[in-house]
Amino acid sequence: MLRTGRSAVLLLCVATCSSVILGQAARGELAGYGGTHEFGVAAGYSPVSGSIWGYDENVRYLPVLLRYSYRFSGRERMLIRYSPEITPLAIMYEPKPSETNPAAPQRSYGGGVSPVSFSLTFRPQHRVQPFVQENAGMVYFNKRVLSPGGSQYMYTIDFGGGVNLFRSHRSAVSLGYRYQHLSNANISLHNPGTDANTFTLGFSTFRGHY
Repeated sequence: MLRTGRSAVLLLCVATCSSVILGQAARGELAGYGGTHEFGVAAGYSPVSGSIWGYDENVRYLPVLLRYSYRFSGRERMLIRYSPEITPLAIMYEPKPSETNPAAPQRSYGGGVSPVSFSLTFRPQHRVQPFVQENAGMVYFNKRVLSPGGSQYMYTIDFGGGVNLFRSHRSAVSLGYRYQHLSNANISLHNPGTDANTFTLGFSTFRGHY
C-alpha cells in the first residue's frame, strides 16, 4: 500500500512538472532569445566619411537612436523584423573649411525619423545573433549643413549589420555598423551630400513570444 502511495505521488509530480513545462513552451518561455517586440536605444559615431554617394568627406556624425522592432515573420534560422527608428539627437560636425562648405568649422544639431526600416536576424535560437538591416528616413538640422547653399532638411538611407549579444533571454547588447548617405535630394541650391561610416553600440529589451 505504501509503495502504491509513493508511486501515485511520483506520477502526480511528473504530471505537474510536465504540465508546467508544456505550458511554458506554449507561451514561449523556454528555449529562445528575444521576442516579438523589441525596444532599444543606441548611440553611434562616424569618425570618417565615405565617398560612394556623397561628396563632402569633411564630416563627423554622431546619432542617438531609439528603436522599436516587430517580428512579423520568422523561422528557426532567420527572423524578419520591421524596425523603425527615431533619432532624437543627431550631431553633424564639419571640423574645417572644405570645397563644399567654406563656412566650416561648424557644428549642427538635428533630429528625425526612419520609418522605412527592416532587418534580418540570423540564428534566433542562439545567444549570439548576427543581423543585417536597412533604414530610410530624414533628419532636420538647426542650420544649413554641408554648404551655405545647402538645406536643413536631409534625406537618409543606410545599409549595415552587426550582432546582438544576449545577456539574458530578454535583453541584448548590440554592436553594429551602417553606411549612411545623407542628402537633401536637390531641394536646395547645392547638394554635396555626405556618407557616414557609423559604428553603433546599443541595448535592447524584448517582450512577447520567442
